[in-house]
Amino acid sequence: MSSEAGGRRRILDATFACARARPDFSMAEVAAGAGLSRQAVYLHFPDRAALLATLRADLALPDGPEIAEQAPSARAALASVLTRLAESYVRLWPVLRASGTTETPGRLPLCQTLVARFRDEGALAPHLSPATAADILFSLTSPALWHELVQTRGWDTARYRTHLAFLAVSALTK
Repeated sequence: MSSEAGGRRRILDATFACARARPDFSMAEVAAGAGLSRQAVYLHFPDRAALLATLRADLALPDGPEIAEQAPSARAALASVLTRLAESYVRLWPVLRASGTTETPGRLPLCQTLVARFRDEGALAPHLSPATAADILFSLTSPALWHELVQTRGWDTARYRTHLAFLAVSALTK
């Protein structure tokens, strides 16, 4: 790993640690956590928003739509996606909170891929267009909903996955 790449990784790791500690951290705190000067941090990232956007993308689902395409059925794909989302949201939530957004890169295309699987298998409810079904699934897989159920209401990952899968299948299929 080059020195520049190593510095960038240290900055991202320090940003994650700062976001876990509190959402309103400063770039000076990131620099201190990375063992770098503030100027060095700004050489890699022009501002806090760019730094958090990079970290959000870094922590997003690595497989994207491929996890939905590789499963044997749309229902299996949905279960796999919900499991992966629940696992990724644990790490992603502090960064989303610090960013002031629940926008997660790649989630909408993932939902569109899942809906296409249901449609291709003839299981998509006839009253739903693929776009509407993807919007519904996008809302159901929101990190904010995960946060409310898991972190606020105390659900475990299995309960979240099971109930969300049931709800999504009920809402989207015939």
